[in-house]
Amino acid sequence: MRLISVDFQHDFVSPGGVHFRGQPCVGFVTGTVVPFVRAHGIAVAEIVSDYRSPGGDDADATCVPGQWGYESAIPPDLKPAAPWVKASIAPTWVRDGGGRADAVPGPPRPDPTGFATWLEAAIGPPDRSGPVVIMGLVLEVCVLATLIEVGLRGYSAAVLMEGVDTYDGDQRRKREFLDTLAGFWGPPMTWPQCVTALGG
Repeated sequence: MRLISVDFQHDFVSPGGVHFRGQPCVGFVTGTVVPFVRAHGIAVAEIVSDYRSPGGDDADATCVPGQWGYESAIPPDLKPAAPWVKASIAPTWVRDGGGRADAVPGPPRPDPTGFATWLEAAIGPPDRSGPVVIMGLVLEVCVLATLIEVGLRGYSAAVLMEGVDTYDGDQRRKREFLDTLAGFWGPPMTWPQCVTALGG
């Protein structure tokens, strides 16, 4: 099993963050997933966002490099690879200067080849055994977009049920979403199923 974390940045997951809604998955990831993967030596590949406008002159931007909201809540020791920095919902869209506080951000542009190269370097080739399990926020937007892009590249992809939430954190809506749309791109996987896949 391989893990990808999506947008687990303070602006999404921490009190005071612009998009923080108190979603239950945050406590599960920090309190259950993080200690488990650390104890078992499992790396976490990470996709983060840089949502500045081109030119960087917007005062209300979120996930701004160099600011607290951009920083990840996934501990650094679990991430041996550099994160992939996206500029839009889909991970294939990036920007010049993305992730760099000292750079003037460019407009979002597609880089599907760069994403595929990062993906293989971070988690291995598609034919490696075991699923790629995606966790993070938010389910109906960036997590789904990542699930689609990973699956289209030949990976066996799944969503960690306890490790994702909708923007509003509504658990009924989350279950309905996982049972319908997400199922076309990759099945939901429970944490016990993940542990079994790891042989733990």
